[in-house]
Amino acid sequence: MKGSARVKRLLRGVRPEPAPSLETPEERAAAFASAGQVLAPPIEGAKGIFLVNGTRLRFYTPLADEIRSGYAAVLIHFWEIGPERLAQYRAAAGLVDAVVSPNAEYDARLAFAPIYRSTGMDLLVDDTLWPLLGLPRDIEIADSTSVPWALKRPLHWLSETQAHLDRSGGRAVYLTKREPGEKEDAACHRDWERFREAVERDDRIELRIRSTLEDVVRLLNRTKYLFHPSNSEFAPRAVIEALYCGAVGVAGPFDWVGSVSTRREVRDRVLVRERLTDLPVHEVVDIRRWQSARALREGLVDFLTEHGHRVNPSFGVFSMFSSKRIEG
Repeated sequence: MKGSARVKRLLRGVRPEPAPSLETPEERAAAFASAGQVLAPPIEGAKGIFLVNGTRLRFYTPLADEIRSGYAAVLIHFWEIGPERLAQYRAAAGLVDAVVSPNAEYDARLAFAPIYRSTGMDLLVDDTLWPLLGLPRDIEIADSTSVPWALKRPLHWLSETQAHLDRSGGRAVYLTKREPGEKEDAACHRDWERFREAVERDDRIELRIRSTLEDVVRLLNRTKYLFHPSNSEFAPRAVIEALYCGAVGVAGPFDWVGSVSTRREVRDRVLVRERLTDLPVHEVVDIRRWQSARALREGLVDFLTEHGHRVNPSFGVFSMFSSKRIEG
């Protein structure tokens, strides 16, 4: 399932953003931070590993030579790889050392560089920051989402969640890192106001804005089902976080369901449902038996070494949370 017609109209109306200014050290540092994530820093005698954000090639391209002098550059994905994105990728093919791909279907589109089997998000989300805590599962439904408001579908989440609570009882929590702002259209603002007003009238449902990492970890450890009906197109971070915390994902037949993990066992923890019906009894499963950030990152080091890159094999705690890096 592709994004909604409204989203496509919005995207068609957006002009390409200009290349960033790189005249000052501060501007170059800001462009570097926007271009991707440092998975491992350079050390004496070895390069670091830089994960290039495929949606931000305009920041990466003018810095590519500088970045690659100190890092092996690996292209990762945040959104759908459609024709326009793929054209951008191919134009930048000579500027990356490898690209991640979740499955054979994507391999055919990404054959312009050595392919490492990964979704990209499985490298970014550090499972050690999303532990299983053994808490009682007293929250029926939750969502934790930072995708653009045009993709969130909060009213669909609300109507399905209310219907589920009518049938099963219990409570639900909706997490978002921000309210709609200047970038959102009038329809997004109207949906948000309707959503807030309805939640205020329903004491079974809690709305949380701008939660801490600790709060989100505890909430996901108390949640049975993460209902994520967003039209996001590639491996939403929030779903991976929830799976690590023992919740079951529920989503419509979106393309991203097939790219949420390279492992079938993990993908099976995401139920394809447009509505919250016919849900199985929740069971806590530790998906680390099939997938962990450390194993994937170590595998990437081995992969780059096999392809002639001497890279730093050491990396610290690293995860994406509310668009910020967490180090420890």
